[in-house]
Order: sequence, then structure tokens, then C-alpha cells
Amino acid sequence: MNVELMPLEPAAGASWDPPSPAEASKAVPGGWWDPSLGNLRIDEGTLGVGMAGHAYAAVPTSVSRARRFAVACLAEWGMPAAADDLGLIVSELVGNACRHAVTGRIPSRTRVLLQLRPLPSIDAVVCMVSDPETRGPAQAPTDRFAESGRGLGLVAAFSREWGWSTVAGQGKVVWAICGSEPR
Repeated sequence: MNVELMPLEPAAGASWDPPSPAEASKAVPGGWWDPSLGNLRIDEGTLGVGMAGHAYAAVPTSVSRARRFAVACLAEWGMPAAADDLGLIVSELVGNACRHAVTGRIPSRTRVLLQLRPLPSIDAVVCMVSDPETRGPAQAPTDRFAESGRGLGLVAAFSREWGWSTVAGQGKVVWAICGSEPR
């Protein structure tokens, strides 16, 4: 990963055109979101052949725990090549959820849910992170010396595509597809 190659301008936004594989699936938000995994409580998780999910409290230590979980899922699914990109994407999405979904809430009781699905037909994995906040992610303008604000630019740079959807009465899901396809 060479972060120095990242543009400083927030030009790389969420992908909306043309319809993504997520939209084409006509499933729930993100195309692969599993509502049954939405019942996981904080610190509960599951890993199966075609899905994985884990719920975290919206606290800083959850970011590294989520990253380790995601990389372990890839190893289980025989997809270690995507580990670096997925680790970065999970860190950014879970970190954003932990920072921005807690307004007016108690962080240790605010749930951030990570779901992963392998997409072997396109040699990729979809990462989905939900939180109770309905406002969508917004890329902050940054300058060369800013210490934060580049997270969504990194997600855009290290994923095939990304986007977000609201979930009626439950907040939003931010998703990203990452795999071996050249960016």
C-alpha cells in the first residue's frame, strides 16, 4: 500500500453509476446484507462458508479487533491475497462508525456490525459495516498536512467500489468490494 499516491482532493466518492453488483442483486441494502446477522449482540460473531458477521461496541479497541476478524475470515475462505486491502477498509469503516455513530449515545452500548461475504465468482469479498446513524458518510476536505479526513479516499482507492444505504429504522450500511481486480 502506498498512501502517498492518494489524491488530496475528495474526488473519489461512492460509486453510484453504473449499477453495481450490489444493486443488481436486488437483495437487502448492499445486496448481500443478511438481516439475521443483524441480531448479533455486542461481542458476538459467526463465521461460515459464505458469510461472517461480528458485532462490536463503538469504542476504539473495536477497530483492531474487527480488522483481525476480517483477516481471519479471508484465511478461512482461502482468500489471503485481499487481506491488506480488506484490513485497511475494515479499519476505516469500523473506525468511522465508532467515531460518528455515537452522537447522543453511549459508545460502549452502541453497536457497530461488520458483515463479510466472499464473492468467489469475481475473486472478491464484500465488507459491510452498519451503525445506528442514518446520515451517510461524507468525505472531509483535507490538505497535505491534515492528520485525519482521508478515510473515505482510502476506501475508494483500495476497493473496487463502495457505497452506502439506509436501513429502515436501523441506521445505515456502508459497503465496499475488495479483491484482486486492478484498481
